[in-house]
Amino acid sequence: MNEALQRIEHCARRHPYLAKQLFERLEQEAHAGKDVKNALNALIRRFFIEERLGSASNLSDTLLAGLQQAEAHNLPYQAGKLMLCLGRVRYTEGIYKESIRYWTRCIDLCKITHDTEVQIEARIGLGQIYDALGDWETGARFHYDAGKLLEKFDRPYLKSKQAINLGVNSLNMGQIELAHDLFTQARQQAERGGIKEYIAEAHWHLGTIAQRLGQTEEALIEIETATRLAKSCGYEWLLGMAANSLGAIHSEQGNLETAIEVFLDALEHAERIGSRHQRAHCCDALSHLYERQGEPLKALDYARRHHQINAEIAELTVVDKFRELREYDLSRKPPVELLLDLSSDSQLEEKNVSEALHHIAHEAQAILQVDCVSIWLREEDPSKLHCAVANAGIVLPFKEGECIQQSQYLKYFQVVQALQTPNAAHDVRLHPAAQELNQLYLGCNLASILEVSVRMHGTQIGLISFANFNSARSWSREDVLFGSHIANLIQQVLSHDEYKQAQNKLENRVNERTKELQQQTELLRTAHNNIFILSELGREITSQLNRESIMSTLYHHVVRLMPAEAFSIGIYKPEQDTIDFPCNIVNGKSQKPYQRDMHDPDLLSVWCIKHRREIYINDIREDYIHYIGFEGLDKLTSREAYHEGDARFEPLSFIYAPLIIKGRILGLISVQSAKVHAFERMHVDMLTTLAAYTAVAFDNADTYQQLSSAQQLLMSKEKLAALGALVAGIAHEINTPLGNCLLTSTALKEQSNRFLKQLEDGTLKRSGLNQFTTALSDANDMLTRNLLTASELVSSFKQVSVDQTSQQRREFNLQKTSQEIIRTMQGRINKQGHTLEIEIPDEIVIDSYPGPYGQVITNFINNALIHGFEGIENGLMKLRAEQIGADYIRIEFSDNGRGIKPEHLRRIFDPFFTTKLGQGGSGLGMNIVHNIVNDLLAGTIEVESEVDHGTRITLVLPTHPA
Repeated sequence: MNEALQRIEHCARRHPYLAKQLFERLEQEAHAGKDVKNALNALIRRFFIEERLGSASNLSDTLLAGLQQAEAHNLPYQAGKLMLCLGRVRYTEGIYKESIRYWTRCIDLCKITHDTEVQIEARIGLGQIYDALGDWETGARFHYDAGKLLEKFDRPYLKSKQAINLGVNSLNMGQIELAHDLFTQARQQAERGGIKEYIAEAHWHLGTIAQRLGQTEEALIEIETATRLAKSCGYEWLLGMAANSLGAIHSEQGNLETAIEVFLDALEHAERIGSRHQRAHCCDALSHLYERQGEPLKALDYARRHHQINAEIAELTVVDKFRELREYDLSRKPPVELLLDLSSDSQLEEKNVSEALHHIAHEAQAILQVDCVSIWLREEDPSKLHCAVANAGIVLPFKEGECIQQSQYLKYFQVVQALQTPNAAHDVRLHPAAQELNQLYLGCNLASILEVSVRMHGTQIGLISFANFNSARSWSREDVLFGSHIANLIQQVLSHDEYKQAQNKLENRVNERTKELQQQTELLRTAHNNIFILSELGREITSQLNRESIMSTLYHHVVRLMPAEAFSIGIYKPEQDTIDFPCNIVNGKSQKPYQRDMHDPDLLSVWCIKHRREIYINDIREDYIHYIGFEGLDKLTSREAYHEGDARFEPLSFIYAPLIIKGRILGLISVQSAKVHAFERMHVDMLTTLAAYTAVAFDNADTYQQLSSAQQLLMSKEKLAALGALVAGIAHEINTPLGNCLLTSTALKEQSNRFLKQLEDGTLKRSGLNQFTTALSDANDMLTRNLLTASELVSSFKQVSVDQTSQQRREFNLQKTSQEIIRTMQGRINKQGHTLEIEIPDEIVIDSYPGPYGQVITNFINNALIHGFEGIENGLMKLRAEQIGADYIRIEFSDNGRGIKPEHLRRIFDPFFTTKLGQGGSGLGMNIVHNIVNDLLAGTIEVESEVDHGTRITLVLPTHPA
């Protein structure tokens, strides 16, 4: 029989339904053979399969009968396991009182039988009860105690189960990384032992962590993996929980129809397996979903069902829920009987909130034997704590109904906000806010204080304080546990009141629905208008190429769109590790520029730059701890930014948006207000959008400035190159007359020497004298003619050089100026073997800019020599001009060179386009010509060209440009 049980158990996880039938058959055969022991062994194994399949509650009566048989036949091992099974059935049903009774009896029996493995499972179960009651710390302690016992065994099943429960504790205490490690460890242990249900459950828990962290895709993968594995092994409980998780994801994504369908299936599944907690969760989720979908009647129906199921659970579990744990806490044995009367007091739900809280405080003072119990609840204004109850035997310095302000008790509020687990100050002098507590309890001689957070829906809504006066008290674990449960009672009272209020609200929503739809329509219209406005603003901002105008435009639009009393733009300087604020405007008045140091961690601007994220603060007094230290409150504004005599602005609400483009952070935009809650999330989205536009505009402005600088530099180089060509032309042209003068003077010197020698020797004749005087006259004529030519050239070159190095406007003769320009290039033209013909009427006179005009003609000649006549000899260039009416002239420059390809002709005026890249060409020549002709000379330019047939450039210029 034992061998048969083992063989069936070996295949139970792969074929659960077949194994269940085989165990049931063996159980019947054993009963028929009066073999009670093996019959119970088969029943126990069948239970574990039924539990995975979600039908364990069907075996409740059979398990009770089996326990009676085990007791009657003196079978302690089987009795202990049956108690374990019954405890698990009652736990699933939410009947904690009975599950505690069975599991504690199981532990007592296992101590005698030394069945440590069953004892471990029972202790894990007791820890799960604490988890269900919300006391995660105590539940974790039970799981750790089970882990110590488990060190003696290498059971993957138990190790994975213990790691999963510890992971649940850690997750609910906010220790997400630890929880992730524990669930991963649980999965590895389950894989090692082939425990499919715990492999699946570990995947599900990892999915819930990913969901909590906003990693929706990873969450879906893990949850779908868990669902697939759960189906393969028939793990019905997990199928319901995974469905709840999927429903929550669909709800977060706005897929309301899908979410409702998933939760309806999950509810049907929960009813099938008899899980009250899953039923309650599904009803609560469906109530909220139907409310969001605008079906208040269905929402109200499911809200009532949720309340009814919770009431059933409370009725089954609240009374006596701690009594039988007393002897089985390995760390201590707390006397919890005093809590029973208070926990089971039905009047707590019947009383109004104030009466119920006073009753709890009065009883709590007796239970913990303290001098004072006070309950503090948050107001709508989170910077205040309202004293709801103050129960003490002496007159307290504060009264019920009074509020304490965060501005007066800043450190104490910080402690309260960070209160995750109970804070037990045995000696109040060691409390982080000791000075403020002594001020709060002035005259009471406060010695010790125990503070427990009161939470609803995962959010802190207040706290309960237990205080001792005159003598210090060492708070025990029992005190902390009592305080935690009393805080849970307060939460139940407030939840019940919230439920009644929510029920009333749901009924009122039926009448208010039409009004809400109208408001939503108006919101959609407003959002559409905002999108249009932001789009127009983006076009306006990005069209500007000057930072000053960008900042000015942005300021005027921001103060129109949101209640910004202060506006500033910071420019990040990574090379200096600073943030410069050139734009700083407070209440419409420009303040002085100032600078922030990136090494100061207590500055909001530094946080924004380093984290590359927006900052949204509704009240700096509460929210600063998320961004800066306490010292940063004195650095919210810079003293150096204000003019002498101006009052310092004290902001309370902030929005910071980083300026980011292509992964580079350029700076930030900040708006501030002296009022709390001045800004809405809509304003954050709007400023973030404007910051993106501004970053693009700044980048465009910087790029434009760099290009302008580069263009100016290249234009200067072009002018220098033209001046160099001018100097070369001067040298070449003036060399001929000067050379003739030198040759004539040399010949004259030789004749003079010969004449003087004949005169000294007495051999001079009349014919010799006549010959000398004739030669002297010819030489003088030659010198005079060539020197006049050189003088004219110098004057011409001087005028051309003045014109080309300046942009002065004057009246000039087009033919004469053109000839002077060509004369500077003539040497280069002749040297390359080409010809330039000029056909310009002498009477054309214009009032314009001869220098830029000369630069244009010089560029035409250069392009012809470099590009047009490349590989060509005896090229011909022509420069023609004619008058067009009284106000315009047409100038045509042509060559018979190689011409320009069509694909190049389209880009001839583009900056930096050249076919001589890397060979000295800058690509700016024709771009500069285009700018001079169109802008300075106020004319037009056209280029016509055909490959191998030359190029013709036509200018039309006004004779008197405006």
